[in-house]
Amino acid sequence: MSEQPGGLPNPIKPTVFVRNATGLRKEAGAFDIFVYNTNNQNIGLGVAFLVLAIGSYAGGLLPLSAVLASLLVVPLYFVYGKLSGDMPRSGGDYVWTSRIFGQRFGPPIGFALAWTWIMLAFTAIGAPAAFFSQLGVSGWMRALGVATGSPVFTQIGDWVYGSIGMIVVGAALLAFFTFIMIRGVRTYMKVQNWAFAFAMAGIVFQFIAGLITNIGRFPQQFNAYVVKAGGVHNAYSIVMANATPHGAAGGPATATMYAMVWTIYMVLFGATSAYIGGEVRRARDTQRIGMLGSLILTGLAIAILLTVLIAHIGTPFLDGLSATSPAKLGLTFLPNYNELLTIGAGGGVFWAMALGFLFLFWTYVWMPINFFTATRLMLALSLDGYLPPSLSKVHEKYATPYIGILVAGVVGAISMVLYVVGVLSVITLLWAGVVMFTVVGFAAILYPSRLPDVWSGNGGGRFLGIPTIRVWGFLLVPAMLFVLFLFWNDPVIGIGHSPLQMVLNLGLPLSGLVLYFIIWGVRKRAGVDLRLAAAEIPPE
Repeated sequence: MSEQPGGLPNPIKPTVFVRNATGLRKEAGAFDIFVYNTNNQNIGLGVAFLVLAIGSYAGGLLPLSAVLASLLVVPLYFVYGKLSGDMPRSGGDYVWTSRIFGQRFGPPIGFALAWTWIMLAFTAIGAPAAFFSQLGVSGWMRALGVATGSPVFTQIGDWVYGSIGMIVVGAALLAFFTFIMIRGVRTYMKVQNWAFAFAMAGIVFQFIAGLITNIGRFPQQFNAYVVKAGGVHNAYSIVMANATPHGAAGGPATATMYAMVWTIYMVLFGATSAYIGGEVRRARDTQRIGMLGSLILTGLAIAILLTVLIAHIGTPFLDGLSATSPAKLGLTFLPNYNELLTIGAGGGVFWAMALGFLFLFWTYVWMPINFFTATRLMLALSLDGYLPPSLSKVHEKYATPYIGILVAGVVGAISMVLYVVGVLSVITLLWAGVVMFTVVGFAAILYPSRLPDVWSGNGGGRFLGIPTIRVWGFLLVPAMLFVLFLFWNDPVIGIGHSPLQMVLNLGLPLSGLVLYFIIWGVRKRAGVDLRLAAAEIPPE
């Protein structure tokens, strides 16, 4: 250290921050990204979650709600498609916001955004590990038990639906995907694409089963199924006694509006491939095709499946079932829509396998994708100097951030247990995530003026003289504000009804800001000004 006159040491001056390249490989193509984003929206869970809560939206036009929800998020897809093509970097919107908002505001905003998504991703690693048993294996086993007459299958289904069963099966699934994640993007994409083929075959069989289901015969079929599953007689009448013409959401228009939340919950996350931007080949075309294509498929499939269920099973029954305790039917858990279609198609081993087994491939797919989201954001924060260097250490053979993956696996296991015991829910922290989408909308508005060389160097683009990305940004902000309103006030999952949810969702981004200033202060005292990282688009 140099000295001042008189022998006093000179204070340490913050140095220029230079970010290293990630060391990752571009291994994902257009079809990979299309499947990746379709999985993270999730046709199967989109229908399942809405049907489980459908009674609260009685009187609403549910297929219309799915279409409107899909249209509402179109600006999000154009914003993320453009930015992930112009700046294809690991960490996605963290990189964009931390650079677009400038060296003073960009780093804290970007860090808070990344922190929010990492925490949300951790919860979305754990919960799907439980969904695999809760929404998949349990119903499949019960359907096989009824079809074969063997109570062993039903007993297995009841066990995996219980806390111990969900944790044991979920832990095994987490371990498997932790291994796959470490082995590399190409390995995962091969597994993903084969699983997607099975999952989509299941959707085709669901359509067929729905079309051959006769609403006139369904009451007798349901009664017989429940009895064979160990339940009570006349179950259909018990369910219908709970059917009401209007739910907690209010009249038809209000019910339709609030029912949008379940499809929005799915289609908000079809641009998640942005976080693996540095591993995508020909990002400009690949991301746009993969994102928008997945939105079209998901929105249409959910709307059509809802139409088939309503026409062939009936809204009153679905409303009543969602308000019926499984104990009233003598069952451990209510059948989801996939099991109802198995019943309507006539049951039997074929339909139990065609629907029950294939539905498994929708239940867990959020888990590996959120491995990617969490680990790539941690890698980006590590390379920018906020997190320990070990989290950006890449495996020499597999080109994956293997230490970050192991961390995500452990934290994901903890979040799975918290979900099973009821501390976390399927929508915990979701509202905070929508706030981050709103922030990205503002970033899109500023992008052409704050990073003009990057914008113009990637083709620019104007509509009526206004940068196209700015137009989409202006559309995205009010769209996300409306989504925030829905998720705050929804009668089923609205966080405005829960003080804990309000604290978690408001506190998470704020905690990110606090953590940023702590880290920034510590590093500055050591001679490194982390804000200088925002002066450049990082190498990949």
